[in-house]
Amino acid sequence: MVDHKDIELAQVKVIKTALRKGKKYNNLAKNYGDYLKKLRAEKNLNDYIKTVAIKMFSNKEAYTLKLENYRKRYADNDLYASLKELYELYYYIAKEENHERLNDEIEQMLRAMSI
Repeated sequence: MVDHKDIELAQVKVIKTALRKGKKYNNLAKNYGDYLKKLRAEKNLNDYIKTVAIKMFSNKEAYTLKLENYRKRYADNDLYASLKELYELYYYIAKEENHERLNDEIEQMLRAMSI
């Protein structure tokens, strides 16, 4: 299971990779540093990453589009690999949460039908 520690490590990897690439990527590193600070400031870290994951990736198309945009922008760059790793974790969380919601909805419908 993916948890906030996995997301934190992946974000740190993105930040370090961006900083290694030079000044051109300082703004990207700063943005991901801000995301990391926001994550660490939350009271319930795992609930927070679930919420973020669901907002980002409500479906597979959103995930595919985001990765495609990053692939084009950072095509021959190890920065793309670190971003892909981070967003794969978020997508995994979103898939799990969306699947659980479907099961919960089914159970609620069955109860409503008195089955």
